[in-house]
Amino acid sequence: MSDQDNSHPKQPPSNWEQEFLDQDDAHVRAAKIRYRCPKCESLLVLKEGANGSFWGCEAFPICDYTANNQEGKPVRPIRYLCPACHSPLRKKTFKDNTFWGCSSYPECKITVEDNHGVPSDTKKYPCRECGHYLIRKRSKNGYFWGCITYPKCKNTLNDDKGLPVLRKKR
Repeated sequence: MSDQDNSHPKQPPSNWEQEFLDQDDAHVRAAKIRYRCPKCESLLVLKEGANGSFWGCEAFPICDYTANNQEGKPVRPIRYLCPACHSPLRKKTFKDNTFWGCSSYPECKITVEDNHGVPSDTKKYPCRECGHYLIRKRSKNGYFWGCITYPKCKNTLNDDKGLPVLRKKR
């Protein structure tokens, strides 16, 4: 294989290449990777915001696509949906309480408790009053289970270690 390398002599660089390489401040780096916006096919640009760096479409404000920055690459965040209306849930903080609320508020007043940065997995327990289901909520007195259609249905149950305490029928 070394014989083949010697059989083809390396061509000298052209005049403009040699002129470029002779400059003191010339630096040859790796090619720049560009990311395209999945909405409008424009380029994504790394931007700085109040919460750190993120990727945004260069066609902003016409296109509002954004993505998180993970190790220099755009990564779309995981979306969690409201169990009632299927709108995206948003992470909220009020005083020392962190929870997830529906983005369609005030039309949809669903809240889900936070479980280490993600919405807690709500198991479906049927509401005996209206037929919808109960979700676990937190109040100033602790946890309880309330109907997902609140304020239409105000049925609640006490909480016992993450499970609703069912009332006995009379």
